[in-house]
Amino acid sequence: MTASQPNLKDVMKEIRALRSKVDKLENIMEKRLVGEVKPDKYERKAIAEFEKKKKSGKLEFAPLSELEE
Repeated sequence: MTASQPNLKDVMKEIRALRSKVDKLENIMEKRLVGEVKPDKYERKAIAEFEKKKKSGKLEFAPLSELEE
């Protein structure tokens, strides 16, 4: 093995660290989606606007490719 090739132990260490970070992100996302964390005022406003438009039948959907970034 040359000095430029990663050691298998180092690769496994990096994979475990990445997996740990992914697990933490998944937990954060799950808490938000399940509703464990209450939405902030901006999220509540957006939800209320969405529900109002949904009830009135005035929702318009656009392809993501047409939206500005």
